[in-house]
Amino acid sequence: MTAFRLKHKKLVFLTLSVVLLIFGCVSNNLQSTRGNGINIILMIGDGMGWQMARAGAVANGAPMYKDGKGQGLNFQKLQGYTFATTYGTIIPGKDGKLSPGSSALDATNPITGKSSVSPGFVFNPAFNIASSANGDNTNGGNLIGYDIARGGSNPWTPGNDKEYIKQNPPDSANTATALYTGVKTYNNAMGVDIYEKRQTTILEQAALKGKSTGLVTSVPINHATPGAAASFVNRRNKYNAPSPDLDNILQQTLKTFKPTVLLGGGHPLDLENTTNQGGAYNWTYIDKFTYYELKTQPKSNSYGYRFLERSPNATKTLQETATKLDPNKGDKLLGLYGARGQNGNLPYSTANGDYSNTGFDNGSLFSTASKNNQIPQPDKVRPLSPSETDTQFIKKEINENPTLTDLTLAALTVLGKDPDGFWLMVEGGDIDWASHDDNMDNLIGTVKDFDKAVGTTINWINKNGGWKKNLLIVTSDHDHYLTLNPNFPKLLARFGAENLTYNKHKAEEAGHFWGSDPNIKYGWGSHSNHMVPVYYQGASADFNKYIGKNLTFIDNPPGGTSKTYSIPGVKGAIDQTHIYQVMLETINAPSVKN
Repeated sequence: MTAFRLKHKKLVFLTLSVVLLIFGCVSNNLQSTRGNGINIILMIGDGMGWQMARAGAVANGAPMYKDGKGQGLNFQKLQGYTFATTYGTIIPGKDGKLSPGSSALDATNPITGKSSVSPGFVFNPAFNIASSANGDNTNGGNLIGYDIARGGSNPWTPGNDKEYIKQNPPDSANTATALYTGVKTYNNAMGVDIYEKRQTTILEQAALKGKSTGLVTSVPINHATPGAAASFVNRRNKYNAPSPDLDNILQQTLKTFKPTVLLGGGHPLDLENTTNQGGAYNWTYIDKFTYYELKTQPKSNSYGYRFLERSPNATKTLQETATKLDPNKGDKLLGLYGARGQNGNLPYSTANGDYSNTGFDNGSLFSTASKNNQIPQPDKVRPLSPSETDTQFIKKEINENPTLTDLTLAALTVLGKDPDGFWLMVEGGDIDWASHDDNMDNLIGTVKDFDKAVGTTINWINKNGGWKKNLLIVTSDHDHYLTLNPNFPKLLARFGAENLTYNKHKAEEAGHFWGSDPNIKYGWGSHSNHMVPVYYQGASADFNKYIGKNLTFIDNPPGGTSKTYSIPGVKGAIDQTHIYQVMLETINAPSVKN
């Protein structure tokens, strides 16, 4: 018996020692992944180039500044300012023609990364700056690059070729991937390189350091800008369609990346404005199974999120819920919103903030103007429910949908409880929609909405650790092609943005034009290669060391040898991949905990 007890005690001691050893290893591992207490906030005005910001500033009463950071908006109060190149890659497609939207794979398998490398493809790190009107140039390498002589040495100085910046522009997918991973890639790419290989995003880097993470947007939550931080797919339109291996954005976001907070548009109710009878559901951004699981089990679904959606008094419900949730206990928040008839976006606030365009198709101005000799016929039919008036419609949409500022504050409320800090991206995505539509009224309204969210963020920072504990970066993913004429402020003050948009069809009467022809007001409905502004302030915000410096491109073909190239930078500018580097440096900076 004594021998047994002694043996038993030795066994217990040995077992306890092993447990303590294991616990110590786990504890040390957890300790090594604790965050430094710094909050990194990236705010992206989608498509908000220098001229778009200037239009918003002038509408806010600022003078018509001619260069630099400007004044009149909250983000222009930030201490730091520079501008960034946005170009991506250009690779031959299946037809052999160079395209900014082609990966290096042969597209024989639609599943991300499952195709073979295109026959004969070998990455060439040289620039391939387009030399023809359609951008089709077979001379040079696989990087589009940027020519300051032709495009302008900064965002406010025109280059010597007014058509140049229209050639092979980037999209929101590859620019977001550059911002989140530091990797240049092709249009459509979401978190993958040119070989469709998954890249580690800044959201993942933050989570690995113990930080909470968040994505907030005024457009669908699985659109390009939010989606590229939390997915790895080869095509940006893989929103949530049934596909093998979770090869879609929403399911990867919810099941693999699991951001602490996910707030934005994409609600299925009346997604498209195709009828004046409300009530129809459209499953473009979320499938029925996922939606109804979240809806019927808002507190106990398999995704592990506290689910909110558009509903009466939505802002109040959101604020109350955000106050109660605690990321330190594993709480996560998912909010799905969107106005009827707005393609899944939040309600549109126009230049005077009256939401009078809510419910109208937000892409009808440019499309009809280009077909009708510059006389647009914008949508004026809302998807009303039976017996519902326009006034009732707008009131309902405002009540059932928070603003971008409301979403931002809710995210900060939840994430700010994490002592390890957080990484948060906030997107004003409807700026891009307004710019695609050549719609000055909507553009000014959306820039102002975005800037209100910036102002709320700055106020939050001042009350929560200040600039030593927070880094705020405000930028755009890409530009469009807008020019403000010298008479723009005078005309805006006299006629108002709505009148300039819908009733003044000549550029000289409207004080602005879209595209390269000063005689055509509605002249361009797409992106451009222009460099974009970068405003910043706070912890570890050292952008100066990257101005004019080279960037790194790693070519890592499947089954091949990885090669690292140093790509020449643009004089006086940074590249979007440098923004990723600054955020990563901040994540890995020494602790500033109180």
